[in-house]
Amino acid sequence: MNHTDLSRCVVDWLLKNGQWNRAVSIDIEGDLAMLDKPTKPLLSLSIARRTDGRIEIKNFVLNEETNADEVRTFSELGTEFQQIKPLMLIGFNIRRFDSLILGVKLHRLENMLKQRKYEPWYWALRDAFGGSYVLDMMDPIRFEVAKFDKSSPKFVQLETAIAHPGFRHLKFRNTKNIVSSRMKAHGLTKWDVIYDLWKNHPKLFKQYVEGDVHDTLLLCEEIFVPKAQP
Repeated sequence: MNHTDLSRCVVDWLLKNGQWNRAVSIDIEGDLAMLDKPTKPLLSLSIARRTDGRIEIKNFVLNEETNADEVRTFSELGTEFQQIKPLMLIGFNIRRFDSLILGVKLHRLENMLKQRKYEPWYWALRDAFGGSYVLDMMDPIRFEVAKFDKSSPKFVQLETAIAHPGFRHLKFRNTKNIVSSRMKAHGLTKWDVIYDLWKNHPKLFKQYVEGDVHDTLLLCEEIFVPKAQP
């Protein structure tokens, strides 16, 4: 058994027990420098899950660059998690980016909130981040692409996977180009473009972050969920 086989077992268990709605695709927008400077707030936390046959998406977006407003976004996510009670967190490169930064942020919340850390939304975050099975779609996607191409597995970016012929039948939102096109046109870094979208183009920012969690969930279902489900 390898890690992909293990993930398949977890997905199968969730499906057989009617718990797939507790599998949550999650994505954050923040600068990798936050690992060294955790005081810098995240721009957004976004989640998607399938419930009642459709994909439900919720965003928790920073209104102003303050610690207090970041606490608000986490409290809103935590309140949502009180209802969902996630058993699986799904993401693309989630282990090397999202999970690391969320761990740093959760530790910082502990220090900031003091007595407030015992509020239910805080514990819902701790349960989700610390107890959920984490399914990083990076490897399953590259293995699936390699199988389709009859080639050796290699790193595949999410935007490349979405455009791949093996997944062309899926109804992606395909919003990665909102950022990549601006990077190419203006010679900017990914973070510079995302920050500008958040600050100056909120509708485009919303489209971008929703596309990430939506399309990652679709890829997860395509690779791991039997075609007759969910």
